[in-house]
Amino acid sequence: MAKSARRGPKVKASATSSTNTSGTSTPNSQSGPIPPFTKAPESLKPFLEPFPQREVYLVHIDTAPVDIKKQAFIVPCVINAAIVAILAYRVYMVRNIYPAMLATVVGMNSSMSLDTSTMEWEEIAMVALRRIGTVLLDYFLVTVLFSWPIRFWFGPVRWRRTVGFRGHEIIVRRSQPDMTQGLKRDRWIREDEETRDKIVAAVTPERLMKTGYLLVDADWDLDYDAMIHAHEMVADPHKYEKIGLDDFRTAVIVNTDAHGWLIWHVGDENEAINATTPGPNPGPSTPEEPVRSAQRDQILAFKDKLTAMGKEDLFFRWVELIQYESTLPGGFTPERQRSAMLQVQKLFEENGVSFSQFWEDVGGLEEFTEQLD
Repeated sequence: MAKSARRGPKVKASATSSTNTSGTSTPNSQSGPIPPFTKAPESLKPFLEPFPQREVYLVHIDTAPVDIKKQAFIVPCVINAAIVAILAYRVYMVRNIYPAMLATVVGMNSSMSLDTSTMEWEEIAMVALRRIGTVLLDYFLVTVLFSWPIRFWFGPVRWRRTVGFRGHEIIVRRSQPDMTQGLKRDRWIREDEETRDKIVAAVTPERLMKTGYLLVDADWDLDYDAMIHAHEMVADPHKYEKIGLDDFRTAVIVNTDAHGWLIWHVGDENEAINATTPGPNPGPSTPEEPVRSAQRDQILAFKDKLTAMGKEDLFFRWVELIQYESTLPGGFTPERQRSAMLQVQKLFEENGVSFSQFWEDVGGLEEFTEQLD
């Protein structure tokens, strides 16, 4: 279970800092990165250097069929082509209006000049409103619609022209400015529950079933430069010897002042959970798979029961605790297992959950203790 716990799908950090009789401290007292985050490997340094430190980044491998990726790309191509056609038609329609309007402004005679001495006030007002309406319409088209095909050309089109359509594509998402505005980089991982929820929701297996181009929303945008750079790094083994496609498996990347770039390979947990679900190309089974499947099922039952009790946060605090104990030098020894269980018992009791009854309901304390090895 230690392996599964280290890969918790969503770690909500606790502000509790308790110690047990063995003197083992909780995760909050450690000086290293906050679990489940670890320091990003040196091999990713060239990839991370251009990133603004304020933003949060999500990476994963898009394995959607190439046909689906092409279909997802065709729709915005058609939309942007239509926008360009509308803008071109509008330019053709007003090709004589603005030169004449400008000539009138500087005092020259043109087709837009009016003899106001022979016109009623109502006529003058109508002409003024029509011209103001024309200017406002074109201002909207230029400031709003015109930017769409520009961004599309220098973003998605450049990405597809460089990378093409592949069976395995590296997707990099960057948090939107509104999401990270006012975010305290060294504290949000532990204290900002709303931000953590948004991040975890963005890297769930269900969410990542969509092809990467469809993952843009109010909180996340695609970083096309980073995706192009990532593929260039993987494709150039002479320049980037230690980097491979697997280094870009599902992960959350953040930066802190204390530890620099940190990474949480949440994809490792997703793969463990997906292994319990039948897939289109199941691999050969091994004698250990039924045991691992049973362990994962029990962990999921543990989480589901706490969720039903309205105590889901206990699950993530338990994951954090196990992660901390199991990553200490020397491994997850029997003494540390007992220490962890004592801390979990105290945590449950503080939150009004019967420790002994709960473990009995999810399959017994002894079975869970065996999985901690």
